Amino acid sequence: MVYEFSTPSELRDHISKNRLAVIAIANKDRESVWQYVKDILNKLELSAKPSIAFAIVHYQSIGDELESFEIEQARKSAIIKLFLNGSCIFEQEGLLGSRTNDEIVLKRGIKETLKTYSIEIRFTSP
Repeated sequence: MVYEFSTPSELRDHISKNRLAVIAIANKDRESVWQYVKDILNKLELSAKPSIAFAIVHYQSIGDELESFEIEQARKSAIIKLFLNGSCIFEQEGLLGSRTNDEIVLKRGIKETLKTYSIEIRFTSP
């Protein structure tokens, strides 16, 4: 289940409670982008072994915690961040616009980043 958060404290709690967390920051007012990102996260969550906690948040809800360039990027598209033990270790800005390509790029980015921390993750077919 991809969680939706509306406050910075909910987001911080989610990140601190989960060893591995992927957070998407997107514009909820752009419904097609919001749903697209949610669908990708849902698919990745179902296939990630061991599990990763996935969540999405509207960029305006956490605007005070974002840099100005992050606000602009999230307003137009999305920013996806991977957290390990509360620290951001990977970030992807924007989307490619092809579901298959976006899934492949995210999987590869997550796997390769975690490999540098000696964490092996697999994405299976759901």
